[in-house]
Amino acid sequence: MRSAAIVPAFLAALGLLLGIGEASAEYLPGTPCPDGFTCFSAEPRDGVCQHPNVIFDEEMKATRLDGDRFAPESERACIMRTAGAVVRSSAGLHLKLDNAKSRSFKDKADCERNPDTCERHSLYDYFPEGRLFLVHDQGYESDAWFLVSQRDGRTQRVVAPPGYSPNKRWLASVHATDGPDDANNGFDILPADLNANRPAIHYRPTVYEIWEFVRWDGDDRLLLNVTVHDDGSPALITRPAEVTLASGKWVLNKWAPH
Repeated sequence: MRSAAIVPAFLAALGLLLGIGEASAEYLPGTPCPDGFTCFSAEPRDGVCQHPNVIFDEEMKATRLDGDRFAPESERACIMRTAGAVVRSSAGLHLKLDNAKSRSFKDKADCERNPDTCERHSLYDYFPEGRLFLVHDQGYESDAWFLVSQRDGRTQRVVAPPGYSPNKRWLASVHATDGPDDANNGFDILPADLNANRPAIHYRPTVYEIWEFVRWDGDDRLLLNVTVHDDGSPALITRPAEVTLASGKWVLNKWAPH
């Protein structure tokens, strides 16, 4: 792992604000990070909404976002993909559910006067196969991600935008941070329709661990890398890990050859 996923927000903001660097090829999920570059993981693209590409910036020697991932026009386009199921108002987001009920996410928009309590929700993606909304909750120096079932409003927090397993049975979300946003550090695997009767795993480390998505090996095995302190020393080591579905449960093996 080459400093992957540790400071994505900082790198993205730096590239956008400064407008520097000569961007080259797009950085796709699973692409190796070139020597001399700092890379953060590219997001899965399994929902129907469009988002900025992650690209290589030759001058910065880092990857960055080619645009604002939370731009209002991006959310408007995403809402259009839900066939009228999502309404944006000044108060927040209103989700219409299949059971004739609704689910609302209320904003706390007075960010200039009360930045510590500022909170804005946005529709980030939509998964029509599983009938799931992905809602982003942006707070003051923190953020959160929620999958919401269009069927009944069931809500599950995840660490990052998720991606499908090969046959779309599961969604996996992997994110790493060593900053203050520790609630988004770790990984999730959950049913692609949020079925409460099927197995799920929501892993949040309690010690220093940096998790990185590698790939799916079929629908029942997720390959990961984890960076940890080597035997309690300051030195860091990256090793392979896996999460496998066995006897109806997801089981984590932190030292598993790929």
